[in-house]
Amino acid sequence: MRKLVWLVLLALPLIIAATLPARVVTHWVDLPDGVEQVRGTVWNGQAQWRQPGHAPMRVQWRWDKGWHWGWQASGDATRLQGYWRPGGDGLSLSEVSGQLGLDRVDLVHWLMYVRPGGYIDVDLDRLSLAPGQVPEIVGELVWREARLEGAVHEDLGEVGLQLRREGESQQIRVESLRPASVHVQGRIDLDASHYDVDIWLRASVDRPDLVSQLARLGEKQPDGQVRVQLRGRLGW
Repeated sequence: MRKLVWLVLLALPLIIAATLPARVVTHWVDLPDGVEQVRGTVWNGQAQWRQPGHAPMRVQWRWDKGWHWGWQASGDATRLQGYWRPGGDGLSLSEVSGQLGLDRVDLVHWLMYVRPGGYIDVDLDRLSLAPGQVPEIVGELVWREARLEGAVHEDLGEVGLQLRREGESQQIRVESLRPASVHVQGRIDLDASHYDVDIWLRASVDRPDLVSQLARLGEKQPDGQVRVQLRGRLGW
């Protein structure tokens, strides 16, 4: 009888952990605004993330091994998956891949006179964001069916973004991957609190009419290129 009592006492914490409702843990974890309808357990569950102005996104997670959870997020034109590692003060993701709809990305402060179209192919080795620290994002993004609508209405083809950490700066190199009416080249630098954007736009030689449109976005250079420079505070 005594052995049975000890067996129950040892097994009880494992049983509680295995069946712990995910909604209980949400009181301890700093979840983004809009996360609701949390169901399942911490090991295997799902929730909805309601982003203002968009249909809810379904988020699922499943414990993989060690201190690692696999996750999937889907909604409208967005389908992403990867791994999450809890701990620390920020967000730590790895092996993030899939497709991100541009309508879910807030670019209004960067692109005041135009609206981007298309979608982003995501292939990131790791992503780490924490308050007061330089972000670390390593991998590649490809802006497919890229286009601008508004003050400039033109296709950009495909634009690649190479992301890497260099010392105390997160760098994003931007460059067109195939010929289009507008060639894009430049970089974005992030530190712990600010971003710096330095992008050059060049209209193709057979589209001189685009120069005046592109000039609405930045400063026209003597060679006809338009330089877009922006600086501001990061929002995380």
